[in-house]
Amino acid sequence: MIGVNGSQSHSHVEDTLRGLSAVFVDETRAFIDNGAVHGKSQLERSLQFAKEQGELIDPHRVWGVWVTLKHFNQTGQGFHGAMPFSLWIDAAGKVGYKSLAEQVNQMERAIQSQVALKGLSQKERSILKDFLKLAASGVYWENATREFREAFED
Repeated sequence: MIGVNGSQSHSHVEDTLRGLSAVFVDETRAFIDNGAVHGKSQLERSLQFAKEQGELIDPHRVWGVWVTLKHFNQTGQGFHGAMPFSLWIDAAGKVGYKSLAEQVNQMERAIQSQVALKGLSQKERSILKDFLKLAASGVYWENATREFREAFED
């Protein structure tokens, strides 16, 4: 199930992040790790980060996708934003590379209801789509905006 971030306090930042989740797509699976909101996902915690992607010897890409929920008056909670960012991981060397600017900019775009899955292969989109369709027994997917669902098509 999609974990919704936020706490009981009412700060502006927490209100902005409420409904934001980080879904990672790694080769054959998707999983949530909302620690990414603060740059502390399990993937990120296990790595030393290089300043340049070229410093990684044998990297593979893991996609993070910021996914946002919104409450729609007619239908209830549904997906409305999705923007990817990439992490490059050299598992053997326990080194990674990410663009913090890209991660933050994509988060902001997802919060603003933008949906674009540029860069993800059809297989990665399919893995993500299947994962998201299971959230809340499919209710979030059914209540998603048309633009959100269309972003997963060919």
